[in-house]
Parts: sequence; structure tokens; C-alpha cells
Amino acid sequence: MDGNPLMVLGFSDFSQPKINVLLKNIMRTNTYCLLITAYCLFFTTKTNAQQTNSPLSYLGIGEVYTGGTAVNSTMGGLGVANSNGIYINTLNPALLTRNRYTVFEMGVNMEGKAMQNNRQQSNTFGGTIGPIMIALPASPRWTLALGLAPYSVVDYKTFTSQKLNIVGTDSVTYTYNGDGGLNKAVIANGVRVGKDMYVGLESSFLFGVINRDVATQNFSDNQNYLVKLADRTNYSGLHFKLGWAWKPKINKDYFLNVGATVDFSQNISAKSLKRFTINDRSGLQTINADTLKQIEGKISLPAIYRLGVSLEKPAKLMVSLDYSLTQWSGFQNLNGSSENLKNSSTIAFGAEFIPKFDALHGYFNHVMYRVGANYTTTPYAFNGKDVANDMSFSVGASFPLRTISYINVAYVRGKRGVLATNGIEEVYNKVVVGFSLGDFYWFRKPKID
Repeated sequence: MDGNPLMVLGFSDFSQPKINVLLKNIMRTNTYCLLITAYCLFFTTKTNAQQTNSPLSYLGIGEVYTGGTAVNSTMGGLGVANSNGIYINTLNPALLTRNRYTVFEMGVNMEGKAMQNNRQQSNTFGGTIGPIMIALPASPRWTLALGLAPYSVVDYKTFTSQKLNIVGTDSVTYTYNGDGGLNKAVIANGVRVGKDMYVGLESSFLFGVINRDVATQNFSDNQNYLVKLADRTNYSGLHFKLGWAWKPKINKDYFLNVGATVDFSQNISAKSLKRFTINDRSGLQTINADTLKQIEGKISLPAIYRLGVSLEKPAKLMVSLDYSLTQWSGFQNLNGSSENLKNSSTIAFGAEFIPKFDALHGYFNHVMYRVGANYTTTPYAFNGKDVANDMSFSVGASFPLRTISYINVAYVRGKRGVLATNGIEEVYNKVVVGFSLGDFYWFRKPKID
């Protein structure tokens, strides 16, 4: 069974000569694919690791990531009931047991966004580093995963200007700036407890810093001092997720996959330091500074519930549907406020198709093509009642590099909010590139006949 990538996808009746021919054809494309890989890795180093450019990240702990990889992005962000052993499922720890060989996963997201409100509009570009994970099969029934992943991000900068006199040039500007976010160090375990049943536990340590500044500059005098109120908050704490999956065979060709996860509502430590500074007109030199307040306490993170179902014909076709609910009403900041955040929900639909995985010739016969759509009611409420909705469409593919290694590419186009209803609108185009690098022999002790 070792050295047979078809076993990963559920095949068991292919002769070794046929498999060798198949792998030889895939290997012919290595040089071309590795050039693409090198380019994408170079571009990653040029991208800010935590950047989304959204004024909505001002609220709560910022925008919370779904936790998925490039593969999930190709199918509308779903994946609670999806796994084939070639990539790491970062959404449901129970499905780690499908990884029967060592797999390393990493990726980068690049996003261009057009934002507008009733007064102005702007175009931005940024990027984020995706999860970096490694799955290590410990036994035929148990797989361990280790890694780092983003949890939330804060990234915004807006300003307003107000004239002090009806005539003249005297004015004052207000600048609102935020950056930072939370990350998590992950240890996850997936265990097969029966023929078709799987359970998993993800234990994470959350850590990070969020900075929120408000600066005022008065241009009515010759000094033009910049007065700033800075709020720096450090976060740390444990976070847990439970996962469950069931994979019964419904006929000779098809399997039903059902999965569910629960991210528990938990309290983590927070330490806030508020400082008042007076800077010169450039904002670089501090003239005077004073600590106003230091607060230590706990914040409450929202509980997240996910349910997924998929119909799968191994190595050929998969159709999936996911639903999730995030209880933002249970969120509390250091002051005990929920910041008027509403419960949010997501429904996602996606499909995967492989033309002919067992074909001896034709590189594109082995490419995994995917498509998906996503509809989310966000937690951001406007005018006390109107909630911004997020709708997106995605398409992508996984391209073989060698044996069980793939480069995953996704394109996502979406829109969040409606200008006429919410007073703010974002239209975004996102490209996600990920790498699922697998090997049959990593961490395996060689045997001598």
C-alpha cells in the first residue's frame, strides 16, 4: 500500500505498473509547476501578513477568519464534511484521520477591494498568510496536526476633516487607525472510533496585539500639533474545538459524508494600555506623553457551530453543503459591551470534479476542479437594524506537482453591504494560492528486507 497515491482517494484495484505510468506522466510537469510555486512564494514575502483593509474590522476583535485553506476557498469556504487525504482539513479536526501520509499545508491570500460610503470611495490591495499546518499520522486510526493560523485581523484607516470657520482655511482632522489581530498555535487530533465514525479535538493558544488610535490635528494655529489617544491591547488564552464526522457507504460507488464542529465560547485574558501623546506636525517626534489608564480582565469569544453534508464518489465527484452559526451576541469586550454585534450565519455550496484520475495520459485529467458560492449575514449592524450581508462566488483547481503534492488556486469575487441600505459597500476580488505538500516517506522509519 505504501507509495500508492490512489489509496489516498479510495482506490484499491490498480496494478503497480499502471500506477507507475500514471506517476511518470504527472512528474513530467514538475519543472513548470515548480516555477509557478517559486514565483508565488516570492510574492508571499512581499505581502503584509495581516492586512484586509476594512473599516468593519474596527468592531470586536476584528474580522474572524473561517479557518479554511485554499481548497476551502475554491468551494465557497465550506469543508466541515469534506476531506480526501491529499490536503489537511483545518475546519474539522475529526477528518484529520483521512490523512494517511504526512502532509504540509501553507498558503497566501491576495485581495483587491473597492470600498465606498455616501461621501467617498477608495481602492485598496492587501494580503494575509493562511494557515501553516503539518499532519502527522501516528497510527492507522490517529493523526496529529501542528501549526500556526490567523484567528482575526484588524486593519483600517479612515479620516474626517471639519472646518472651524465658514470662511478661511482653519480646520481640524480626525484620523482613526487600527492594526494587528489574533493568531493561534494549534495542536489537533483526529481519531477513527469505528468503521465509519471519526472524532477530533483542536486545542489552540490564542495570542496577539490590537492597536486602535484616534488622532486629532488642528490646523488653525502655526504649531499644528498632532494629539493622539492610543489604545494597545494584548490578548492570550486557550481555545478549543470539537469535531465529529460520519462516512457511511450508500451504494457501490457513493459515500455520504456528514460532519459537525463546535468552537466553544471561551474567555481569554486581555490587557489594555491607553496613552495620550502630543506629537509634532509630522507625528514622528513625541513632545509629551502620559499613560491614562491600564485595564486587565477577560473578553468572551463567540461560540461557533458548523454542520456539513456531502455526497462523494471517490476520485471523481463531490457535492457539498455547509451551514454555520456564530453567536456574536455572547461576545463581550473588556468593558462588558457586546458592541452591538449580531449573531451571524453562513450557508455555502460547492462541488468538486476530477475528469479521470486513473488516466495514464493527460495532465489535466488529474486536476481537481472546484466551484462554490457563499451567503453570509455578518454581525455588523447599521442604523440599529440593517445588517450587512456578504455574497460571494468562487472557482478554482488543485494542480498535481508530484505523487500526493498539489498547488491549489482559488479566485473569489464577492460583495459585502449595500450602499443604499447599509451606508457602506465593499466589492472584493481575492486570489488564494495554497500548497499541499505530501510525501509517503517523511518521518517513516526505513525497512531493510
